[in-house]
Amino acid sequence: MKLVVIFILSVINLFAIITISPVNIGDKPGFSGVLKGSFETKRGNSDVDNYSAGLRAQYDNNSSYVIWSDFVFAYGKASGETNTNKTYAHVRVIHTFLDIQTLNYETFVQSETNEFTNVKKKNLLGCGLRYHKDLQKYGNFYLGLGGFYEGIDYLTSLDSKESNLRINSYLSYTKSFDKESKLSYVMYFQPNAEDREDYVFSNALELQILIYKRLYLNFVVYYDVDSKPAVGVEDTDFTQKTSFLYKF
Repeated sequence: MKLVVIFILSVINLFAIITISPVNIGDKPGFSGVLKGSFETKRGNSDVDNYSAGLRAQYDNNSSYVIWSDFVFAYGKASGETNTNKTYAHVRVIHTFLDIQTLNYETFVQSETNEFTNVKKKNLLGCGLRYHKDLQKYGNFYLGLGGFYEGIDYLTSLDSKESNLRINSYLSYTKSFDKESKLSYVMYFQPNAEDREDYVFSNALELQILIYKRLYLNFVVYYDVDSKPAVGVEDTDFTQKTSFLYKF
C-alpha cells in the first residue's frame, strides 16, 4: 500500500485546495485540522514551478458551536512568466439557533487576493442561517440564506474600488460511501442587493477518498460565473484540481 501511495504522489500534479464538505457541530469534537500542499518543478522541455500550501483548522465544542478556518496560498510560473498568484483566508463560526436541531446561524469573515482576476484585495463580512436535513442513507442536505458586505480593491486603475452588499444563498449536499470516503456538492448564488445584473454563481463538486491511514485523495471541479468581473477578465472560470489531504 505504501508503494501505491508513493507512486500516486509521483505522477499527480498537486494543488492546494479548499475542501467544500460541510461542517457539522459534534462531528469531530475538540481540535482537528487538514494539511494541504504541493511543490512541482519541471526543467528541460518544460520550465514550470508550482507551489501551494493550505491549512484547515477547526474547534468543535460538541454541543453548541464549531469554529473553522481555511488558509491557502498558491503561486506558479511557466517559462519564466507568473501564471498563478493568489491567497485565501476564511474564518467561520456555526452556532445552534434557538435550540432547533436542524437550524444554525453562521458568521464569517474572508479575505482574498488574485493577481489574474486583478483583485488586489477582497474582504467579506457576513452572516446567515443554515438549515440541515439528514436524509439518512441518501446523504445530508443543507440550505443557507443570509448576506455579506464586500470591499474590493483592484490592481489596475481601470476598475474603481467597490463596496457591495450581497445576498448569500447556497445549497449543499454530501454523501458518505463509507466512514472515510464521500462526495460533496455546493452551489452559491450571490446577487448584488442593489443591482440585479451583478451576481456571482459558483459550483463545486468534490470526491474525497481515503487511501492510507490519514492520507486522502481529493478531486474537485469548480465552475464559477461573475457577471461583472474586472476589466479584461473573463466572466467564467472552470477548474479541476487533484490534491492530497492529511487529516489530524
